[in-house]
Amino acid sequence: MLRRIVIAGLVFVMSVAVIGCNGDEITLDTGEVGSGTAPTVDASALLTAADVEAVSGLTGLRVVAYNPAVGAGGDVNIATESGQLVVMMIVEGPETWDAWLTDGYTVSEPVTPPVGDESFIGPNPDISSTTYIFGFRKGDVAIALDTYFDANGETILSIDQLRELAVVIDGRL
Repeated sequence: MLRRIVIAGLVFVMSVAVIGCNGDEITLDTGEVGSGTAPTVDASALLTAADVEAVSGLTGLRVVAYNPAVGAGGDVNIATESGQLVVMMIVEGPETWDAWLTDGYTVSEPVTPPVGDESFIGPNPDISSTTYIFGFRKGDVAIALDTYFDANGETILSIDQLRELAVVIDGRL
């Protein structure tokens, strides 16, 4: 039960940053002067149910709608046919990346070699003894992948599987 509460808290904290987003596209400010347009990241093109199936060996996965009330607080949320959430991906900008690094909650330790420019696993061990977050930054795009817990209290995906998904996403940025 405690793990579910921790997960719900993480979903809430990370969802606060995406409230007000209108769906799959998030516009990020690159800081370039005179460009007139900021790059757009289509979250649904970065991670698919097929990607998760290929990495995990699970079948019958599907993308589910954003609904933080049930834990689906990411820009992309992937679940089993029965509705068990497997992984969520949050796409943010550099300000959120900085917040994740300094909030005392999200990061356990950096990952070397990194995926993208920088990577971390989390959450902080003071929050949970189980690691279920893989985050990385490439340029001005920050990505967090969170897996969920099964009925036995085990993570559905391993950190190694989250890293594999991060490599796939990195290749699409």
